[in-house]
Amino acid sequence: MSIYYRAAWIFPVNFPPINEGWVEVDNGVVIRIGSKSTAPPEFQDVQQQFEVHDLGNVALLPGLVNSHTHLEFSELSTPVGDPSLDFDDWIAEVVKYRREKAAEGVEWLEATIALGAGESREVGVIGIGEITTSNSLLACYSKLNTRIVSLLEVINYSAEQVSDVTAGVQDYLTEAAISGVNAGISPHAPYTVHWEQLKLLCGLSKDFEVPCVMHLAETAEECALIQTRSGPLREMLERLGMWEEAGIPVESSFQQYIETLASSWRALIVHGNYLKHDDWELLGKLSSNVSVCYCPRTHHYFRHPTYALEEMLAAGVRVCLGTDSRASNPDLNLLAEVEFVRNEYPNLNPSTLLEMVTVNAAFALGLETTHGFIGTDAVASVLSVSLTKEEAGASESACLSAVLARLSEAQLLRL
Repeated sequence: MSIYYRAAWIFPVNFPPINEGWVEVDNGVVIRIGSKSTAPPEFQDVQQQFEVHDLGNVALLPGLVNSHTHLEFSELSTPVGDPSLDFDDWIAEVVKYRREKAAEGVEWLEATIALGAGESREVGVIGIGEITTSNSLLACYSKLNTRIVSLLEVINYSAEQVSDVTAGVQDYLTEAAISGVNAGISPHAPYTVHWEQLKLLCGLSKDFEVPCVMHLAETAEECALIQTRSGPLREMLERLGMWEEAGIPVESSFQQYIETLASSWRALIVHGNYLKHDDWELLGKLSSNVSVCYCPRTHHYFRHPTYALEEMLAAGVRVCLGTDSRASNPDLNLLAEVEFVRNEYPNLNPSTLLEMVTVNAAFALGLETTHGFIGTDAVASVLSVSLTKEEAGASESACLSAVLARLSEAQLLRL
């Protein structure tokens, strides 16, 4: 039986805001939404026919979606290493941590992932783009009270291993589909994934209709590798005996990587800290299936130059937000990322900011039919923010601005 919920404001995100709105829910799924003036005929007698909950002076927003994190680091109380380290040295610290924890077995990993998913849900996150480093976690993901998109991390810089690695990824995607877990592929970065490997993974993404997520243009060191085939990351690969000339295309550029990723079913570029104007223009043209994830506090932690958020948006780039992990962030609080962006970009349209943690993030992860909005077929897990009488009677833009300013007070409701 349907249950109706009334609220002073509803911000569906994919539709205009609704003043004095209502949401019809059945078995945890939204059936329809509307306003007092567009209520269906039976709504006039709704109190006699249906269960009704008047939530009063509150604003309802969709549950949030964190487009990028690594839950395996969720037990860390402080980030790994130090932001003053060279990037290749910081990577070495991350690898060291992973190796030490691997000895504790899959039980530790499952507990850590559950810890991070729980922390995320406490701040209203109901969908997570999770970088997966083990192929034995599907049962763990299926038990969580949060929709996980398991993005299998691929690290392979050897041309000889491309076929075997591709076959392994294909097996994982098949198993995930059987298990009912949303999955995807994460070719880690240009300095850890052979060019031929990347092209095949993009093909798998298209064949299986799953997202393909890659760290790109994250650091100045990566820029040197892509643009000049030199620098600390090449030196690191040479020390490890991994460097192959064909691992990066001749005369490579970030645009070449962007265009290749665009051949995927759905592509998400994580960071993009060092992309330039021509890259933004290209991303704007490819926004029908390519998105960019900005991780605000991780970006700040590593002291990168100011993020070109406003320039990307002006170019039509589809931008979403992510927390990244506790390896470079003090917590997994997506609301804190929203607040950081509000402070850094005070002229940003509140609606645009809300889209970055709802509909845009859901689209990037392939969850757009059930997450990131309030409407038909959406999961009925929403954020509720209390409003003063004045805020409830204000314009939609003024009300949303007030809501975002107090988003840390939001409560997650399962209608």
